[in-house]
Amino acid sequence: MNAPLMKHNPAFLTPEQLRSSFVVRKRDLDIVLQYIRDSTGPSNQHVLVFGSRGMGKTTLVRMLADTVTQDPELGARWYPLVFGEESYTVSTIGELWLEAIMHLADQTGDAHWQALYDELRAERDDDRLCARALARLVGFAEEQSKRILLVVENLHMLLDEQMSKKDAWSLRHTLQNEPRILLLATATSRFGAIVDEEQALYEMFAIYGLEPLDLAECRALWEAVGGVESSERRVRPMQILTGGNPRLLGILASFAAKTSLRHLMENLTQLVDDNTDYFKSHLESLPPTERKAYVTLADLWTPSTAREVAEAARMEVNHASALLHRLVGRGAVVEEGQGRRLRYRLSERLYNIYHLLRRRGAGAARVRAVVDFMVHLYEGDGLVGLLGRIAEEAKGLGPEERRDHFDVMEGIVQRVRDPELRRELVLSLISRFDVLSWPDISASLKGTLDHLVLTEITRFETARDLLQEASGYAHVDRFAEAGAVLERLAETEARWGMDGCPSAVIAAEAYLKAGRPSDAEHCVRKWLAISAQNPRLAEQLVKALQVLSPSDQARLLREYEQAAVARESWAWIAVAAAQYVQKSWSGVLQAYDKAKRHCITNPILTMLAWLSSVNPQSGVDSDRWQDEHQRELELAYPWTGRVFAASGNHLMTRISGAVLLGEGAGLWDEAFPVVEQILSSEDDAREVADSLRDLLIAAAVAGQVDRALALLEALPARLLFEPLVVALRQIAGKPVHAPPEVLEVASDLVRLVEQQRQKRQEDRSGEAHASGSRSRAMARGRRARKGRAAAES
Repeated sequence: MNAPLMKHNPAFLTPEQLRSSFVVRKRDLDIVLQYIRDSTGPSNQHVLVFGSRGMGKTTLVRMLADTVTQDPELGARWYPLVFGEESYTVSTIGELWLEAIMHLADQTGDAHWQALYDELRAERDDDRLCARALARLVGFAEEQSKRILLVVENLHMLLDEQMSKKDAWSLRHTLQNEPRILLLATATSRFGAIVDEEQALYEMFAIYGLEPLDLAECRALWEAVGGVESSERRVRPMQILTGGNPRLLGILASFAAKTSLRHLMENLTQLVDDNTDYFKSHLESLPPTERKAYVTLADLWTPSTAREVAEAARMEVNHASALLHRLVGRGAVVEEGQGRRLRYRLSERLYNIYHLLRRRGAGAARVRAVVDFMVHLYEGDGLVGLLGRIAEEAKGLGPEERRDHFDVMEGIVQRVRDPELRRELVLSLISRFDVLSWPDISASLKGTLDHLVLTEITRFETARDLLQEASGYAHVDRFAEAGAVLERLAETEARWGMDGCPSAVIAAEAYLKAGRPSDAEHCVRKWLAISAQNPRLAEQLVKALQVLSPSDQARLLREYEQAAVARESWAWIAVAAAQYVQKSWSGVLQAYDKAKRHCITNPILTMLAWLSSVNPQSGVDSDRWQDEHQRELELAYPWTGRVFAASGNHLMTRISGAVLLGEGAGLWDEAFPVVEQILSSEDDAREVADSLRDLLIAAAVAGQVDRALALLEALPARLLFEPLVVALRQIAGKPVHAPPEVLEVASDLVRLVEQQRQKRQEDRSGEAHASGSRSRAMARGRRARKGRAAAES
């Protein structure tokens, strides 16, 4: 790439450098240019481009000015007059037009304009200054037979901080009545002077927001700055790390060209030194209390709960939760997970590198930052080669010089999640470089490698051989043989102490595919005795029993009951499963009660009891039973929800399933397809419109606004939910056009969502949210009573 990377001031680029460096934002350029092309009448469409710092506003508007100059058609109609990135000397409307004269003198190089500027500077009456400067500017446009494209950056600072409201109204008058001037401005966000209907510049601009770069754009910029081709897999972590911010991505790409550990360390330190002002200003722009929460989260580094932030910051949990919520609103922090699993992290991971290196200096924090950077940057095939270069470099250094290398080696193999890649890295270190024989190897690295050799390497070889054998059988539809091999693998997993018995579950599935349910039942029974709480094993048991003959079902029920009398904990789960497939609803509930008395829990057992309780033949009051077992039923939400969601044509039961999956269990990826299928029929959607509306509001509260909106807008039933569609568009920051009555209803819905979000945020530190979700999901689950027959199938 010919142009240097201008991280903070693209105005220093020459036109040639600007053109060669402009590799992204081309679609944005075309869209904004179209406003200029369309401004041919007695008034102009003024444009405001907004985006957070580093998103490319300056580069975009300067490229637009250059494009206008170079384009024969546009160049014949427009004269771009470009202000600097800051206009700190402008505090009045007269000084704004005086600034324009100064830049006109600079751009033309004409001594006449420079003399005029010097003359006007002596004018002390701002009204006269405004009139004289504006008249000369318009006169220049007449002389050139062109309109002036006035490019002004950081308009929010001028209007909100530097100029008076009177001056803002004067600017509005000029922009409305002077067709020879079009204002193209930038700002970091939507600000009061343009969004408040009482302010002067309200509705004066076409507002265009710059979105983060997508993966393809990140890759193009990375390759342009770094000068090397890169895969999307390599660039994707950088997109996440920078949030698609072009400036931050360019910073990383420029400093990641050298990959030896020594150079990387030097470059990382240089990166921080070069950008200290940028990061400090980012931090100092936050209010003090939010700044404390933000810095605490940066100290914690890993995604953390509100309670963890509160403890580290020495503040109350509710206070920390509220501060984090504000930071999420500012885009400085993002949420991961939900409910009790909700975690927070910085949206700009690059700030963590700055913060840890600056706050804690060298040592552990420095190495942690380097390791995290490299794992994000090189995870995949390239990481093996990089680790090899680090080890190769370490071989040529003395004991004192390669301590960091040992720490980085250990950090990489510990942080890589892919077991096959981790195995390859470990084998590279111990086989190719024989690091275990180095006399000064750190005790920590040696311990890590020894542990991985004993567990992962040996384990991998055994598992790989067994899996290859099983897949070979499955490939030729010999599922019974595959099941037998997978059972052997399950025994190996048990010796390793692995949880979940994954191969046993797959073995049972293989036996069922082979048409051998007795083998599947025998396999599941064996492993359920080892892991009675495993829902997938219990699920396979139900499937096996369902395809066995009634006589086999009765025989197995007797065997299970004998095992239960012998106090084998798994047996009550099996008793309930056998009673369920024989449609003995009261028998299921009795088995559930006995299992509960023996402290035996399993989500499938709870699901079977729940489904049995809603059957009129069970002999229990379903509502009362569910109230009494409310806490236990929460664990069964995913499983029960899936059964209800697949309940054929009974709409209310399917809605109840979606509620349990989404609002109850947080499994919105499973809930939305159910809703989509119902919404595809306008008649079905009309029948259950109230329940669908409540569920979609709950989805919006849970952060699923975009998905709920896309679902509603794509389907024919959208008119049934017009106020909700409008409300979701408002929450998503999208334009809306609707009758005033619809807008008022939508505004109430927006407030409702915001209130529920706030309550959800406040309740996260305690049990209230979980309890509330259980109550709502339970209440809607009861509606499935009439759909029991459908659910049963």
